[in-house]
Amino acid sequence: MRRRLPFAWAAALLLLAAPAAAENQATNSTELARQRFQEATAAYNEGRYSAAASLFDAADRLAPHPSTRYNAATAWEQAGEAARAATGYEAAIAAATLDEPRRKVAEERLAALKEGLGRVRVQRPLGAFVTVDHVQHVPLPTTFYLLPGSYALTLDYQGKATETPLSIVAGQDQDIDLGPSEPEPEGPAVPAGALKPLPPAPPPADVWLTQKTWGWVGVGAGVALSGAAMILGLRALAARDRFVASGNTDAEARDDASDLRVATNVLWAGAAVTGVTGAVLVLTAPTVEF
Repeated sequence: MRRRLPFAWAAALLLLAAPAAAENQATNSTELARQRFQEATAAYNEGRYSAAASLFDAADRLAPHPSTRYNAATAWEQAGEAARAATGYEAAIAAATLDEPRRKVAEERLAALKEGLGRVRVQRPLGAFVTVDHVQHVPLPTTFYLLPGSYALTLDYQGKATETPLSIVAGQDQDIDLGPSEPEPEGPAVPAGALKPLPPAPPPADVWLTQKTWGWVGVGAGVALSGAAMILGLRALAARDRFVASGNTDAEARDDASDLRVATNVLWAGAAVTGVTGAVLVLTAPTVEF
């Protein structure tokens, strides 16, 4: 019995620490995403479109959603970054959860922009990362747009970086594989038409699913820790009974009862903390915009 107690303590501590750490990480990411979204909206309303687009991108990395990607694309377009805007619109359209009104606008804007851009699709090798112009260390497969011209596409794969020359022609698509692409004949670029700025879309309610999910994880962890506390509590009572039955002379039973009682109290405390934290996360998860 005495030799098994350290392992029980280690398991109890892991059960206690893991849910709380995961909840804190999820909550911090969601809070930071909300902050970035608010900053992006303010920058957009002030006409600081490049800053707004970068902040929308940051919010999307923290809490991915096609509506946030759509906002970033709109801001990049107003900043005069046609390639970034087209790349963002296509990424938003590719998501099945983008709402129909924004999907229609994104398709219209992408159609206007892509006439003056080249579309590049890199599918292999899987596990590699590509860097070229505004595309920075993006995992494959990926699709993006570039302005007409000559580029050097860097492929990072298995610790080795290789460069592939890339020639972009307006209105043309290219597929890039392991080998270098054949240069396409140059053609005149067709300028994209200017579009009237639109206000950024509000964040969707389901970006808060992460907070609710981890809230339920916390509630479940509280229930699990309560069950473990009950088991250890029964073992503590059994050890106490052995000590009493021995006429209060069995030192090992006395020590076991004391250690198990302390471990039980720790688990009850952990159950209370994780359960209450989980309940707070579930009840306070907003269902409206940032």
